[in-house]
Amino acid sequence: MLFNSVHYLIFAPFVILIYFLIPKSFQGLWLFIVSLYFYAIFRIPFLILLVFSFVITKLAVDYMEETNSKSKKIFWLNVAVWSNLSLLFVFKYLDFSITVWNQTFSLTACDPEFVQKSGILLPMGISFFTLQAVSYAVDVYKGVVERAKSIFHFGLFLSFFPQLVAGPILRASDVLHQFLDSKDFTKENLKHGLKQLFWGIFKKTFIADPVSYVIDPIYASPTEYNWIAMWIAAFLFAVQIYCDFSGYSDIAIGTARILGFHIPKNFDRPFLSGTLSELWRRWHISFSSWLRDYVYITLGGNRRGEILAYVNLFITTFVSGIWHGADWTFVFWGTLHSTMMVVEKFVFKFETMRNAWNKVPRSIQPIYPVGIFVLSCFFFRAKATPEVPTGMGITNIMLERAFTGATGIFPQMSVSLVALVGFLFFVDIMQDKKEDCFAFITDNLYFLIPTCFLLYVTSFIIYSVTVSSPFLYFQF
Repeated sequence: MLFNSVHYLIFAPFVILIYFLIPKSFQGLWLFIVSLYFYAIFRIPFLILLVFSFVITKLAVDYMEETNSKSKKIFWLNVAVWSNLSLLFVFKYLDFSITVWNQTFSLTACDPEFVQKSGILLPMGISFFTLQAVSYAVDVYKGVVERAKSIFHFGLFLSFFPQLVAGPILRASDVLHQFLDSKDFTKENLKHGLKQLFWGIFKKTFIADPVSYVIDPIYASPTEYNWIAMWIAAFLFAVQIYCDFSGYSDIAIGTARILGFHIPKNFDRPFLSGTLSELWRRWHISFSSWLRDYVYITLGGNRRGEILAYVNLFITTFVSGIWHGADWTFVFWGTLHSTMMVVEKFVFKFETMRNAWNKVPRSIQPIYPVGIFVLSCFFFRAKATPEVPTGMGITNIMLERAFTGATGIFPQMSVSLVALVGFLFFVDIMQDKKEDCFAFITDNLYFLIPTCFLLYVTSFIIYSVTVSSPFLYFQF
């Protein structure tokens, strides 16, 4: 089910109302049922994969905990981890692996070694719930968290509908215990939940979607536009994916908060970062911390010397790239960020360089990391078209035109869109300074509820007459 749909605008209030009306002993069961329904709306067969993930993980972890043998514990841990990663590989990377095989050996359909693609659909949210299951298994093995009390308890943790499809990637240590407690309705949860939920809807509906109408034609036919349009498209895509993804996270966190659950934030004004590493600490926080804890540290982190620390950092950031998608564009996107992260770490190991950078005004510093991020958007957003059969082909055309002063059409942008993008950065800057310019609305339910109701009605009308584009991270 899409958050940006009439279906969800009816579904969420109904679920919340029933949740607080039914006996507290049935609250968990109600959430579990509606979460399965929420996911089944996309495609019912996808539900089988979700159920497989939480059943195999729960059983493997239980067997792991019930044995005293170290070797058997490791065996069952591997069953839990590799069952989920295998699921992710088959449905997300199998066809790309086949493409790489055919391209590496220059195979055509006439060659006996040529392999046909499977054509398997990518299930919604598989990149999120599989990683969540892996982290649970590893954390139980390390003794960081106690195992779930029952398969129902773990199933609810893995399938909780607000964050199921596009995160945040929950940690068992943060929220597993919350599913054991009954919840009471509170005005405080309503206030904070509504504030975040409708800020997310605003970012998605009134910024991310309108931006797509400007940049989609440019990425589809880059040869028709001038060099300035290339940079505008890359910058606006950075804005779009930020509003789109952080908007989803805000809706998820806000919905969960109204229900009484506290989910850690997933974005922290990343475009105000002073370095690239800081940007990635502020962007998709749940995934960045997942990579740090389960990839970087597992590889050895910085405990095995400086050179290996650079290698581990490169691998970890590269994994982030291919996690985002199975295409050469994401391979190059990951390589770009991996390289720049290593270069940055090397440069800033020198005290003179750190001191020199710290003397740069804080308002100027974000130009560097945001500039790298915008440059990478030439890779991230590029998709094949009938005229250009590969995403890398689109990327090459756009980069060439961006750096050679190519002539062509200048994109059309409305004044309102420019104002909304400016408003977005203004709000982020104020929040970074710990100032809430809208406290008179957000801190008072008598102002907040009418404001949210107005946004609700406006969004309902928009979703009724047009189809809002799916959240970008659904494809990852």
